[in-house]
Amino acid sequence: MPGKLVYDLLYRMGAARWKRGWDTGVGPEIRALVASGSLSPGTIGGNRAIDLGCGSGDNALFLAEAGFEVVGVDFSEAAVRQAREKAARSGVSRATFLAGDITGPLDGVHGPFDLVVLYNVVQDLRGDARRRVADAAVRLAGERARILVWCWYGRRSDLPLISYRGPSRIAPFVVEPGEETELFGDAFDYTRPVPQPGKGKAMFLLTRRGP
Repeated sequence: MPGKLVYDLLYRMGAARWKRGWDTGVGPEIRALVASGSLSPGTIGGNRAIDLGCGSGDNALFLAEAGFEVVGVDFSEAAVRQAREKAARSGVSRATFLAGDITGPLDGVHGPFDLVVLYNVVQDLRGDARRRVADAAVRLAGERARILVWCWYGRRSDLPLISYRGPSRIAPFVVEPGEETELFGDAFDYTRPVPQPGKGKAMFLLTRRGP
């Protein structure tokens, strides 16, 4: 995963061509889930949401407008600053944004949350960092909570050697089939709601089982 300084630089540059494939607006799958009523405070039993790796805040702000009380967290201070500016311009008061490393302890973040969002994040983390962010999501998720995971998805052995449009064997940023349950455990029901993001990608909606 590129370091914090790299992301800070990309956000400060602000050019869309540098952000191709990430932080490009509200995820269409999230829009569809909210529009269908599948993802709303009324259907999941509460309105507290946290977006881990929120970037410049588009998904978090959209969820706030849909009725959630949202906390967005990102390790790029430049991204968090942009998210706060967007919230101020749009008058959205239900979203707050914090700078923090989502793979470590998050000061000022207190669960439980009814919805935990990991959108285009998990595959970028390698080794123990991937495990730590999954553990954080599970820890922050309350009873009957949902965890939404959007990721590049596929077997590393099936990746092209080189790709300029996604992961490759040189840059194998994918979640492999079955790894989702290894990361998040068996205390959840796993679904892949429609619409799915397309070839080589996946979205999972995890629902914590009751006692």
